[in-house]
Amino acid sequence: MFSFLSRRLVPALSSSSTTYSATPANADPVPLAANSDPLIADSNPLIADPSPLIADPSPLIADPSPLHHLIASVPPQTLHTYTLTHLNSFSSLDPTSFTVLSNFFATLVPPPRLHCVRCHKGFFQVENTDRSCLVPHDDESAEVERVGASRGKGLGTEYETLWGCCGKTVEGDGDMGPPDGWCYEGKHTVCMVYVFQSVQPN
Repeated sequence: MFSFLSRRLVPALSSSSTTYSATPANADPVPLAANSDPLIADSNPLIADPSPLIADPSPLIADPSPLHHLIASVPPQTLHTYTLTHLNSFSSLDPTSFTVLSNFFATLVPPPRLHCVRCHKGFFQVENTDRSCLVPHDDESAEVERVGASRGKGLGTEYETLWGCCGKTVEGDGDMGPPDGWCYEGKHTVCMVYVFQSVQPN
């Protein structure tokens, strides 16, 4: 009989979601929130910590000297490639970071891209060096001229080849190839006037 009553009472008590604190006999029971005991809450993995997880922010940097030294020591093309590569991989950053970067580069204006009338390549004037433009000799501009008869036992004719692209001459009837080096080696040119002046004989 007692075992029967115990089986009936245990489910009834366990099914209640409200617990009561121990109070004196003449006082009303005071309900407690479920799992209000911090020890019980910590031991239950299903109950999340009510306090949000805040990651420690990176320390603020007030001295720009190290960054300035790093950028000054890196070649421009390396810095350009590094920036574009890492910018594409930073898609998970918060909008604040992108806003700061955009504001930093807001006043950056790319220089005009010029066209070289010699090699027909685009270039920026800041990158125009003494070996930026390399133009080979034009085979179609070669003209063979007879300059006289050769001396010696074997009588023959002497020729020389005039290369109209640069105004230089080479002995032979073209079999010696073009003059040594490039037809033009120097800076890019944006005006045809300089091209005509460079090929005019002195």
